[in-house]
Amino acid sequence: MRPVLKYCGNHSLSDIKVTMASQADYLGFIFTPRSKRTVRPDQVAEWLEDVGGIKKKKLVGVFADDSIELIEKVLQIVPLHVIQLHGEEQPPYVEQVKSRTGKTVWKALHHEKGTPEKMRWYAGLADGYVIDTKVKGAIGGTGVSFDWDSVPGYMAESTRQHAECLIAGGISPENIESLLSQNPVGIDIASGIETNFRKDGRLIRKIEEKVRMQNDQAATD
Repeated sequence: MRPVLKYCGNHSLSDIKVTMASQADYLGFIFTPRSKRTVRPDQVAEWLEDVGGIKKKKLVGVFADDSIELIEKVLQIVPLHVIQLHGEEQPPYVEQVKSRTGKTVWKALHHEKGTPEKMRWYAGLADGYVIDTKVKGAIGGTGVSFDWDSVPGYMAESTRQHAECLIAGGISPENIESLLSQNPVGIDIASGIETNFRKDGRLIRKIEEKVRMQNDQAATD
């Protein structure tokens, strides 16, 4: 099976039109105020209405050290399927978010020494993980990748937990083949499918073609 695809950081109606027409499984929206791609829930609701609804995509809301009240406010307006916690949230907070919202919760962790062990703190609480590059002062969407030789270790730990695991950070049409060779379960892309800070259908098609080719090759091996 091909890796699941998440296109994150949608921040305009134009972005939504492009990514809704893609093969993405998940579309991400950033609601924490700490990002250059932050959106308001009322904006997202309007955009979804303009494109005629969700259309088989699952929606991911990205938060980072935000209050549960903010998450609940967004959920009243946007029909999120997944809550992604992209800050320094500790296991008790993850458990609280799950119990208060009843939603699937992913925990984002930065790639660094000891991160596979850190994943075990959230075992049984997080339904999935996003592994992203650690860049000082940024929560994500930096366009900076990490050493993908470590991806199999992340996949092994997430499989042990029966959790999804998406790899993020600096993924683009130029380098995705290198990542695909590590057999990630999921791929999370924001800046790598943008031109001039807007989602670019041409780049998305390049990404999806390389994913398809890798999947076809794996099926014949």
